[in-house]
Parts: sequence; C-alpha cells; structure tokens
Amino acid sequence: MESFIAFDIETTGISPVDNKITEIGAVKVVKGRVVDKYSQLINPQVSIPSNIVKLTGITDELVKEKPIIDSVLPEFIRFSEDYPILGHNIKFDFSFIKANALKLNLTYEKEAIDTLSIARVALKELPSRRLGCLCEYYNIEYLNGHRAFNDAYATYELYNLLKEQFYNELEELFTPKPILWKPKKQSPITYKQKSYLSALIKKHSVVLEKPVDELSKSEASRAIDNIIKTYGRAR
Repeated sequence: MESFIAFDIETTGISPVDNKITEIGAVKVVKGRVVDKYSQLINPQVSIPSNIVKLTGITDELVKEKPIIDSVLPEFIRFSEDYPILGHNIKFDFSFIKANALKLNLTYEKEAIDTLSIARVALKELPSRRLGCLCEYYNIEYLNGHRAFNDAYATYELYNLLKEQFYNELEELFTPKPILWKPKKQSPITYKQKSYLSALIKKHSVVLEKPVDELSKSEASRAIDNIIKTYGRAR
C-alpha cells in the first residue's frame, strides 16, 4: 500500500455510541510521500473526564472554542477522499468516525490496514505492542503521545518500518481489507430505570445530556451509577 490516510483520534471514552471525539489527526500519503496533514481539536459538548485529561492533556478549556463534530467530520471525510486508512488498532478509530457519520447521514466506507494486527503476528516476542512501546523498539520519535496527529504520524512511520522488515513473509497483512462496524442494538430504558432515574434527577437537580425517554437501557444504567456515585441515592 503506497497511498493511504494514516489517522488517529482522541475521545472522551471507549464507546463510539456513548462517548465523543475530541481530536482528529491524519497524514495523507500518496505514492509513498506525505502530501498533506490534518489536525483538528473538537468540542465534544460534554465535560472531558479527568482520567482522559490526564492521558491526553486535552482539557475542557482547550476545546471550548473549537468546532463540533458536525462541522469537522464532513471536512475530514473530504480530506480522506477514497484512500484506504491506516491506524494502530484501527477498528477503534474507525468505529467512532463511522458512528458519527451514521448520525449525520454521511458515507464512510473504507478498506484498512492495522499496524497493531501486523505487530501481533510479526513481533510476538515483545512484551507489549502498544504504539509507544513499538516506537521505542524502532527508535521512532514519539513526543506528545495520545495526541491525534502525533500518533497518526508515528503510526505512518511504524508502518514503513514494519513493511520494510516483514512484507515479504506477511504480505496478506499489508493488503487493505474492508473494515466494518455497526452499532449494537440498544434496548430502551425500562420503566423501573426511568422511575428511579427521574427521582435521582429531581432530588439532586441533575441535568442529563439527553432526555430520560431517549436513553437506552445501558445509558440509563450508567447515568444512575454516575449520579449515585457523585451525589448519593434518591432516598
């Protein structure tokens, strides 16, 4: 694969349905040469959890004046054109882009190569195949890890080294293949959850991101747990 989009995202959590994208970074490679770059912080319209802030350094203050995903995603899709995509654990990044594309009625169908999948086969002897560890192993400069553009560029460099070393014996892993993701079917909030969550909201004057009636069963469960953890029970 000589032409592709290497990209990475940062998010507020691990669920492409429930969590939000806070940053997209990408490198456009055409015939083996970097021809364009993309880097954009995104206002997730929710507070970024403290553990995520500690990991990425992306704060509420940093993104409060940035555009929301509704305006960023069409721009990123145009940047991506029809090229295959490359990432480290690419299904994670793809799932968030795909989930948001579905919400906006945008098309995002891609073939992909995953450097994590290649490393798991080619470098079984390593104790870890996280991006940072692989960069250390190959002496790839890895500054500001867990920022989208830096991770995307590091993945591009990692891919080149893996390809140089393992392409002949693992050609299949270096061939782009269709990548698919569909949201899991969500069960609606139960009557019992709705009653208890409504009581919690009233007692503690909590404002949710979505109306109670629109919550799924799993979303309602998480909301109840979060409110109890923060404020206590309804009675």
